[in-house]
Formats: sequence, structure tokens, C-alpha cells
Amino acid sequence: MNTNERKMGRRQFLAVSSTFAIAAAVAPKLFGAEILTPLKRLAVGFARFDEDATLIAAAGIPAGDGAFIGRGARITASGASGASVDPRQRRGVELLTHYSYLDGAERREAPFTAWACSRSTGCQGNSVGFNVPVDEVQRLRFSVIVESGADAAPKTSRRRAIGGAPVQSQDMPVTLSLLSEPGAIKLVRGFYVIVPLFENDSEPRWSAFQVRRVDGRLALVDAGGNAAPFEHFVLRIDYATL
Repeated sequence: MNTNERKMGRRQFLAVSSTFAIAAAVAPKLFGAEILTPLKRLAVGFARFDEDATLIAAAGIPAGDGAFIGRGARITASGASGASVDPRQRRGVELLTHYSYLDGAERREAPFTAWACSRSTGCQGNSVGFNVPVDEVQRLRFSVIVESGADAAPKTSRRRAIGGAPVQSQDMPVTLSLLSEPGAIKLVRGFYVIVPLFENDSEPRWSAFQVRRVDGRLALVDAGGNAAPFEHFVLRIDYATL
């Protein structure tokens, strides 16, 4: 036995135990304060290509457009607009399109990054156009990825920075379909506006906004031409071949 070994006395043990108990009680509040409110859901609005078309809730689209079958979809994606001009305050950082393909007899999906940004360098950029087939699965599927936590976190890093708050990432899907699927929105030609909603956020009053081209990008503006005060993505969806 090592005669130099020191034993912890009862009084010291109680003092240390009390310290850990206090830390355990306080820590969740401290760490919770570092993490921003999580994403609640996505709100989706819709406007037809008609001039000055009024936006509506996309859930109100009555039926899908079967003309997409055999033509495919041409998608023009504009990244996050609206809200704070400070990119470090933005939360929408990525828009993915999921391509469906067959791997032998099994159908799989391959994500394509249609738009992405870094909260440290900015979240703008030009619109991006691409084609997606519709024939096989008769739907289009997208994901919006949001980040919360440390401001100005690089897009590629979602770990806790040394001495900083953790960066949390959430992935929320949106499905536009020609079929009757639970939770899916009908696929037609027009503008789809995707808005991430966080705690205490309510769905936008769609009729108060219109889709306009602002600095070369599609975005929502109000009657006075002012940008919408909330983060949003705009998808322009048309036939790939006419």
C-alpha cells in the first residue's frame, strides 16, 4: 500500500459533492442559454406565374399537374432572403434537392446542394437553375437545413468551437407531389416560398407579399417594395421541356 496516498475526509467529500450538485443544477440553464430556439416547422406559400399573382398557403393547391410527367421539372432556386442583413444572424444555411434513382432493384435518393452559405461570409448569391425528372416517383423532394448556436460558424463545422456554443443543425423536408400523399403539397407550375418557422413564429400573411426579382434574385416584397422581414427561400418550378 502506498503510504503517501491521501484519503478524502468526510467533510471534504461533502463539500465536493455539493459543488457537483450545484453545477449539475445550474449547467442545463447555462448550456440552454447558448442554444437558440429549434426549428418548429416549415411554412410554404405559393403564387402562379400570372403577373401580380397573390400568394396563398401552398396547402390550398387543389390538384397536381400531370403534365410534369414526361417533361420533368425545371427548378430555379433562390437562397435565403429577408430578415437580418447580418449573415451571422441567419439560420437557413442550405437547400437540398433529392434526386431519386435505382440502385439495382432498390430506389435511393442522392442529395444535391442547390444553395448553401456560410454564416460568417454571407448568405446571398445568384439563383441556380437545374432539371429534375418527375416520371418515376411523381414527386420533388427538398430539404431546408438550418443552424442554431454560435454566430458566424463555418458551414462545414457543426461541432462545438473551443470555448463557444455548440452549433446545431436541423434538416426539414418539403415534398411536392402529383400523388395524394400525407403531408405532401401538390406539384404545379409556379413559385413556392419556403419559410422556416421557429418558436413563437406564426405563418406569414401570404396575401401581403408578392414574388419579385430583387438584385437578380427572387424574393418576397410587400406592397411598398420592402423585403419580407423573415427568412425565406423561393423556388420557381416549371416544365423542363415545353
